Amino acid sequence: MRNVFAIAGREIRAYFVSPLAYVIIGFFLFVTGLFFDLFVRSYALAALQAGTNPFLAEQLNIHEALVRPLYQYLHIILLFVVPLLSMRLLAEEKKQGTAELLLTAPIKTSELVLGKYAGALTFVGVLMALTAQYPFFLWASGASPSLGPLLASILGALLLAAAFLSVGLFMSSLTENQIIAAVTSFVLLLILWIIGFAGEMAEGGAGSLLKAISLTENTEGFGKGVIDTQNLIFFVTFIAFNLFLTQRAIESRRWR
Repeated sequence: MRNVFAIAGREIRAYFVSPLAYVIIGFFLFVTGLFFDLFVRSYALAALQAGTNPFLAEQLNIHEALVRPLYQYLHIILLFVVPLLSMRLLAEEKKQGTAELLLTAPIKTSELVLGKYAGALTFVGVLMALTAQYPFFLWASGASPSLGPLLASILGALLLAAAFLSVGLFMSSLTENQIIAAVTSFVLLLILWIIGFAGEMAEGGAGSLLKAISLTENTEGFGKGVIDTQNLIFFVTFIAFNLFLTQRAIESRRWR
C-alpha cells in the first residue's frame, strides 16, 4: 500500500499545480451554483404559491423540488468534467516518456492503477465536497432538507463519479493522446448513460439487461433517498472491472 499512497500523492500534487484543475474547479462551481440558484428561486416561488393553496403546500417537498433535481444535474456536469480529469492519468505518462520509468520501477501494476485511480478520485472528492455549501445554505436559511435522502443523493453522485473515473482511466491507458482519451471516455459514458432509455423501449430480457447496465438506472434510487444493495454491488463491480481492464492494458505494454 506504500506504493499506492506514493503514486496517489504524486497525482494529487500534479492536479493542484496544473492550471486545468483550477479551470475545472471554477467551471464546476459556476455551473452547479447557477443550477442551485435556479432551483432555489423555483422552490421559493412554489412556497409563496403554497401559502394560498393548502393542496400545493401538502405536495411541496424540498428534497423533490430542490435537492434531487440539483444532484440530477450534477450527474450531467460530472459526465463532462470527469473525462477531462482522467484523460491525463496515463496518456500523459506515455507522451512524456515517463511511462517507461513507471513500467520498469519495482512496483506492481495493480499498485500503479490503484494509485492513479486513488489520486484522481481524491480530486473528484474535493469537487464533491465543494457542493456541501449548498445544503448548508439551505439549513442556514431555515429550509432544512431531510438528512437521509440528502446523504443518499451525495453517495449516488460519488459512486457515479467513481464509475466515470474508472472508465476514463481505462481509456487513458489505451492512448498517449489526451484529447482522444477524453473524447472516447465521454462517448462511452454517454452510451452507458442513455442505454437505460433504450431499455425502456425494449421488451423482455433485452430491456431488463439494458436497464441493469445503465448508469442512470443504477443511480435513480439514490436520488429518491433509497440505498439499494443491488446498486452498490453494480458500482463496485463496474469500477473493479474497469480497473482490471486498465491493469491488463498496462501489462500488455509492459511485456511488449
